[in-house]
Amino acid sequence: MLKILIYIVLIYSFTACSTKSRAYSWERTKAAAYIAATDKMTWVPLASGLTLDATGYDDDITNHIMDSEDPTFDEEDADAFRFVSVAMAYTTAVLVPDDNLTLKGKRVLVELLALETSAGTVRMLNKYAKKDAPNGTYDEALGSNHALIPFAASALTRRNVDQMEIANWGKYSINTVSYLASTGSAYERIESGLHSFSDQLYSVAAGNFIALFIHDAFMANDTQLGIDLSSEDPKLTVSIPF
Repeated sequence: MLKILIYIVLIYSFTACSTKSRAYSWERTKAAAYIAATDKMTWVPLASGLTLDATGYDDDITNHIMDSEDPTFDEEDADAFRFVSVAMAYTTAVLVPDDNLTLKGKRVLVELLALETSAGTVRMLNKYAKKDAPNGTYDEALGSNHALIPFAASALTRRNVDQMEIANWGKYSINTVSYLASTGSAYERIESGLHSFSDQLYSVAAGNFIALFIHDAFMANDTQLGIDLSSEDPKLTVSIPF
């Protein structure tokens, strides 16, 4: 079902491209990419990971966390944290006070696209960018399902909360819970020796970039979502100009 929804979004997104000028598409893409790349949750983790790898401190930090005699979390905790962060993204998407159900439906579809793209990025990294896990159990350590996906979800939650009509303390509280859950998910994988500290930092940066880029590029006011149940052949149409 998820793949079908993603297919629908992509097909109608690219179909809508033909109705817009190339300049329009390029400006939107460029602006979304710039905002995503310059966001602190993208460049700070990326720069930190590169610095740790270049100086050799990544091994020291990773080994220190792995050698803890009393691990903070276990695998079930990591899965639960990831679930919480993703659930918060979808929940806040529904709670955004959109003008109509069409806009709300678009928001949910765009977030689905962002999270599925994040999951696909993990699979791609693990397939083509081989890196040994700290504990030596496998060679697919660069991409982390428990860091890239949760932090992509937290970025989406942040975007949603920005549009909610609630007090600032409420916004800060929601974002804090989301990022704490994502951090706990990523941290457990370091404790278990499945990923190094820098691995998780790279995944954080990638997840944040993907989520913000897709959200900002596709959440346009001129998107159309239609459901036609009047004919013998009911249809769902999605058009996201890009």
